[in-house]
Amino acid sequence: MHLRCAYCQLDLNLHHYQASAEVVTSICDLCQSRSLKPAAFQNQQVAYFAAARKWLFLGLPTQLQSASQPVLQLTRQQRKACTSLLNSFDALPAAWQTTGRRQQFYQEVIRWQDQPDFELTGNVPVDLKRLGCDTTGLFDKNTLDYTTRARVREYYQHQCQYCGRYGDSVDHKNPVALSNDNRWENLTLSCRECNRLKGDMPYQLFVDWNQELQPLLRQLVASEQALQRLDEQQRQLQNQLAAQRHLTGEVTNPQLQAIRQQIKVVQGLRDGEDSDYQKLIQLRHDYIISKFQIWQLQQVAD
Repeated sequence: MHLRCAYCQLDLNLHHYQASAEVVTSICDLCQSRSLKPAAFQNQQVAYFAAARKWLFLGLPTQLQSASQPVLQLTRQQRKACTSLLNSFDALPAAWQTTGRRQQFYQEVIRWQDQPDFELTGNVPVDLKRLGCDTTGLFDKNTLDYTTRARVREYYQHQCQYCGRYGDSVDHKNPVALSNDNRWENLTLSCRECNRLKGDMPYQLFVDWNQELQPLLRQLVASEQALQRLDEQQRQLQNQLAAQRHLTGEVTNPQLQAIRQQIKVVQGLRDGEDSDYQKLIQLRHDYIISKFQIWQLQQVAD
């Protein structure tokens, strides 16, 4: 689940908005590091999400009249690059992500947002170092080059080896930060969601827990494919609408109204499919995390 921050306008994972288990905020934790207060910002998307989950929403109620709230001024490309960097940081090994390192990362990202004096490349090691972040013990062991990553993606035909959905993240079965193992045998391909969920979990346990969820994984694959087809149908209809509008020059033309109705129908189907998809994702997440927590308790007990 990704939500859009009312200030920075980045689409970030749910945990960036969670003040606690059942409390969400109108702005992300990155923007709260700027000393901005959630109570000063409206966020209809997060408010609706909180209402749907029956959670508490910390933010300015949308029904209140207020002056235009401030928004961080970034270009679309800058927002996209910054979102990608934050999502990539979230996927880094949990053992490496100390509180101090995340705080430093947030401060450097804020400095860049306020004055983007260089372009983010999408290469996480390069971008973190240019931002001035401490990367000690993280990338010095991960020496995979572009050719190796491309080979892994081609070998597995862009299919996540954990859940079967589209994958483009080259994953170390045993985390490289702990194993220092860049051999082919230690490499696999995952989707970004599985990459984040697995984190530093033991590889075989993560595989076994996913095997227990085969019917659910098949539903995830089917939902992903259905969403892709619905997105394509919507794009085709929107292109058709734009072309017809250009030809007729009449906003109220009956043909245009018919196409708009079709777009509305497809959008309704997509919303319903995505809702079911997110429930499946959350169900799997909760199952795997609960398994991992039980396993950790057993390790302590032993």
